[in-house]
Amino acid sequence: MSVWKPARRMARRSIRRNLARSVLIALLIGLPVAVATFSDVLYRSSDSPARTAYLELGSADAKLVVTPNERLRDFVVSSEWDGGYQEGGTRRDPSTVDVAALLPQGTRIEATQNDGGVGLLLRHGTRYDESWLEQTTMPSRFRPDRLQLSEGRFPEAGEIVLARSAAARLRVGAGDVVTDDLTGVELTVSGVVRDESCLRCPGVFAQPGRDLLPTPERPGAPAREFVQPTYLLDLPAGTDPDALARRLADHGVVLFPRDTYLHPEDYRRWDEPVTLDQVRGAALTTLIVGLGLLEVILLAGAAFAVGARKQARDMGLISAGGASPRQLRAVLLVQGATLGVLGTVGGVVVGFAVARLGWPLWEYLNGSVLPVFRFGPEILIAVVVGVLSGVLAAVVPAIGAARKQPLDALSGRFRVTRRRSRRVGIAGGVAVLAGVLLGLAGSAQMADDFHEYAETLASVRRTGTSLMTPSPTIPIALVLAGAVLAIAGLVLAMPVVLGALGRLAARLPLPARLAVRDADRHRHRTGPATSAIMLAVAGSVVAACAIAGTERAEESRWVPQLPLHTMQIYSSYDVGDGQQTADAAARRAAAVLPGAEVLEPAGLGYQTAPSQQDENNAQPLSEIWFNSFEDCSSSCVSYGGGGSAAIADPALVRLTLGRDLTADESAALDRGEVLALSPALVGPDGKVSASLDARVEVRDDGSYSEEDIPKLSLPAHVVKRKTYYGALPSVFMSAETAQRAGLVALPSANMRTLTFSSDATPAQIRAALKAARTGHRTEAWVQQPYQARDRLALLAVGGLAGLVTLIGVAIAVALSAAEGRRELATLSAVGADPAVRRRLAGAQALVIAGVGALVGVVLGISVSYALRATFGAPSFTVPWANLAGVGLGVPVLAALITAACTRSRVPMLERRA
Repeated sequence: MSVWKPARRMARRSIRRNLARSVLIALLIGLPVAVATFSDVLYRSSDSPARTAYLELGSADAKLVVTPNERLRDFVVSSEWDGGYQEGGTRRDPSTVDVAALLPQGTRIEATQNDGGVGLLLRHGTRYDESWLEQTTMPSRFRPDRLQLSEGRFPEAGEIVLARSAAARLRVGAGDVVTDDLTGVELTVSGVVRDESCLRCPGVFAQPGRDLLPTPERPGAPAREFVQPTYLLDLPAGTDPDALARRLADHGVVLFPRDTYLHPEDYRRWDEPVTLDQVRGAALTTLIVGLGLLEVILLAGAAFAVGARKQARDMGLISAGGASPRQLRAVLLVQGATLGVLGTVGGVVVGFAVARLGWPLWEYLNGSVLPVFRFGPEILIAVVVGVLSGVLAAVVPAIGAARKQPLDALSGRFRVTRRRSRRVGIAGGVAVLAGVLLGLAGSAQMADDFHEYAETLASVRRTGTSLMTPSPTIPIALVLAGAVLAIAGLVLAMPVVLGALGRLAARLPLPARLAVRDADRHRHRTGPATSAIMLAVAGSVVAACAIAGTERAEESRWVPQLPLHTMQIYSSYDVGDGQQTADAAARRAAAVLPGAEVLEPAGLGYQTAPSQQDENNAQPLSEIWFNSFEDCSSSCVSYGGGGSAAIADPALVRLTLGRDLTADESAALDRGEVLALSPALVGPDGKVSASLDARVEVRDDGSYSEEDIPKLSLPAHVVKRKTYYGALPSVFMSAETAQRAGLVALPSANMRTLTFSSDATPAQIRAALKAARTGHRTEAWVQQPYQARDRLALLAVGGLAGLVTLIGVAIAVALSAAEGRRELATLSAVGADPAVRRRLAGAQALVIAGVGALVGVVLGISVSYALRATFGAPSFTVPWANLAGVGLGVPVLAALITAACTRSRVPMLERRA
């Protein structure tokens, strides 16, 4: 007879007989599966190509865009975001193209949005809302649900409809009139709609082909963007969309067939290579999933171990009846597989149910509708992993049950030989030692890169250079491999650690002595539970160290934009009177602040190429930007750190340097040299250099060569400063030097810089900011000191570790109470006070949580120290509050909660001799 059939029957009976423990194991297995199922459904549904096709096309066969080029070069059919062509031919007005004449007879055409959009600043009374105008056919035959009327009707000529969020911000409804404050045009709101493609966007919609916002005649008003007519098409049956797309490209028209949305991977112009970052991300994800699986196996394994001991007499009877060790192992393995299947099926069902029942909420959080319900093969992987978790959790108890002699099993004796315990301890110690050696080797390989990075990081505040954190692949892999080995070794050695702790219990108070000895005697459940807590605490410590190190790195790399006691004021929209608006706002702010001084604009720029002049034969100006020459090794890349230039106005120099120029610096200006405020700006030839990109002559086909870009080089005199300010110049020169170099003063019409006394109070600064801000037209800000932003993340990491610790302690103490009822009854029978039961439970929780937390903190700190270079901080940063919380606070909290929730009296039970 097959060994599995009676095993299945016995597994079902055991599960029904011990329902509470079976439900616990199934929950431990099913919860990760439910989370994985829920996450996969939301990810697949929100990132589904079918959803993209629905939102972009509705039921249409293709989207068509008329470009301003008479033909397209190197055209290939591609998805909308791959840009499968180059512009070519002469330019034209896209609105003059007869689209119907280019398409097969019988094609149904519907006009939709004009790509590029038109910016609006709507005003109703004193309320404003910034949005974009989209022109689309309403109601649409292809996308009837895209815009759903909530109030009023669809617009006619000269009317608009507003999305719900825009209507709520402006507090308008159907029939109200709003004004575009950029042009002064009044628009009638015919209705309010729900835009399913962007549920929270402040959209404005009008029928296509209506010129609602003509360019105003007043001087300085901005011209509207050039747009490309776009259409949705329903092609006749039998039309080959790809062939049609290639034919339309000869007329400067781009066609995106529906299949390019449904299968974008088939239309990519090139295969994206697998990057090193992707490999690292995949490896890290695999490691996290593996550690999570180990966490589940450990907690479920503790419950299985207790269940195996409960079934020891049954196993003895089966063994005495002639069952082989293989048959004994099969009984427990089938129990694990059965509970794994039950937990996995329940997890999948719960994950699907939560995703489906909360669909409106997920759509709101996603910001757009989710018209498809999709899931991928990841769910099958989660199912396999869930079942495997149940089997693996039963492996160790099954092996132990198969090794037990029938007489020991029938009498309830559990023998552990010193030789076997010693072998396991030695194996664990060797794994821990190997892990430590690998971690030290990886850390040593990163030492040089980290030292160079720390030295460069110390100069960031002076140079403005941005740095990339060193992340060498092989050393990181060594450290992570060492961490995995150390974790495996500690899991093996944890029972030995608890045994050593038990031998030190003689001088402890009674509850603590009993708790320590109970942990030693029942290592089958306390070992896995303590290991699970160790794993959670170690993970939280590594995450906390990474967050703290990253936060310190951000603070070290943080470059202020302005000095303290400085305010910058600018007009929000360039509507022709930006200079007057900014001047008036600066005067209002200066009237409030003590010692206020408005600095005159002193920026420098250059005129662009003659071919780029506008219709009034005026060449626009571009700001000059000098390049940085600073760099470090390939594992510590620096970038940025350049700067703008300005005339050496005394007030601006004083603001930037914090002092006046010295005699040597003034003499350098007189000699025609420029003052470079950072050594990184000066090249090996002692000059500062800038690329005049805007002066390059662009060929007719839109191309140009890098060699065509003119360069500007000027002799430099280095002036050291303590702090780099991103909004202030990095190069100063005299007016004569700027004139000889062909540089001109930038008007900076819409921005003013204001300095004020350090005696200004916070109330005065707030009043000045309020005075400078005029509705929507002007904005003002002052530089604030650096503020840490990751405190909530540290709290969340510590809270998660605490939650896992409490769950592990609750499981371990509950299993201890279930397994030790007779011992507790004996304790009551000999006259122990009822409160001893509470103190004993609290002591058990403190032992399990304390040992797990202590070992976890040591492990987490070791791994974090080896990986410290990858966090970006100049030195190892220890989050002491988190360590104290998870290492001391959580175990004490677990002990208090356990003691408070434990019954002090237990029923008397018969005790076998």
